[in-house]
Amino acid sequence: MRIGVVGGAGAMGSVTVTDLAGSAGVDEVVIVDADLDRAGALAERLEGRGAGLVALGIDVPLDRSLDGCDAVVNAAGHIHNIAVMQASLEVGAHYTDLGGLFHVAVRQYEWNDRFADAGLTATLSMGSAPGLTNMLAARGVHLGSMDSVESIEIADAVVPGRAYHPSEPYGPPYAAVTLIEEYTAPAPQFLEGEIRYFPAGSGARNYPFPGGDVECVYTIHSEPATLPRSYADRGLRRVEWRLGLAPADHVRLLSFVAAGLASEEPVEVDGTRVRPADVLAAVLTRQARREVATPDPAAVEWFRVITSGMRQDRPVTVTCDVEVTDPPSGEFPGGAWATGVPPSIAAQIMGSGRALRTGVHGPELTMPLDLFFTELAGRGMIPLDRIDD
Repeated sequence: MRIGVVGGAGAMGSVTVTDLAGSAGVDEVVIVDADLDRAGALAERLEGRGAGLVALGIDVPLDRSLDGCDAVVNAAGHIHNIAVMQASLEVGAHYTDLGGLFHVAVRQYEWNDRFADAGLTATLSMGSAPGLTNMLAARGVHLGSMDSVESIEIADAVVPGRAYHPSEPYGPPYAAVTLIEEYTAPAPQFLEGEIRYFPAGSGARNYPFPGGDVECVYTIHSEPATLPRSYADRGLRRVEWRLGLAPADHVRLLSFVAAGLASEEPVEVDGTRVRPADVLAAVLTRQARREVATPDPAAVEWFRVITSGMRQDRPVTVTCDVEVTDPPSGEFPGGAWATGVPPSIAAQIMGSGRALRTGVHGPELTMPLDLFFTELAGRGMIPLDRIDD
């Protein structure tokens, strides 16, 4: 099996490449990245893990780089999702990504007929959140034997392992552009059967976890774009998404926004007009590239999905949690590990012909539940389930 990873040398893509390189059944991994030197260094570091590795820059047309791939992962950011989908279709490869941040995910469904006609599967939004969260919703529906699904409530919460000081070096936990949008853009939620928009940071709710409660808030995200489509035939009326980052991230991002650094209104600097948000994203991206971060190896990230519905005319609620810590290898922080592994699993499932259907769908409709969670457990991420009926 040959699998291509676009953005494969980035913070999340390098996790996907690492997991693929050590997976049985993967013969070759193609790393496509704007930073060819970094892609080459990753290929060299992973040499001998099992799969062969090829590093390519973006000077080569994408369809040529991905030619011969059985499946493709876009880890280069949601703004490239559709371009990579198109290239995947041109080379006859299945496709997955880390999320479309709602609006791009909605547009990706327009490609359904083209993928279905080609006998290919596009699994949208297959990171940790979205992705793992979608699969936990599907797990809840299955464990609850639900005839109908009424609501899906999702929280991504970080319980910090230590205090921090604002003077500590800071690098974003994931893509800077995504973080800025999550903290500024109106947050779509699926309520009473329709999408409604709320201010970023509204809808605060506390969730109890081992180690402490975490306040989570509405942000823009893909689950309200995918889950309502997937479970429309089950009567789904509500999908809510909330994010609770660690204080080291949350407080700083709030400060950036409050100071106007996330504004898209241009300012003039020495005769050059620039948007503060572009500068902030560029600086944070540079910090990430330099691996400047606030280390917190004792932090725990929790993904919680509460699915409620009816079983034989009686209400049932299933809560599925996944606890994520830094992997034993120490190669990556836990958050990156949880985001980069699911698309690797999905690409392998699709590339080996085991996807549940063709066309463009959320992972809850394309990934075999038992197989996905068996593979996930093999990487140390095991769901904790509670059924209330």
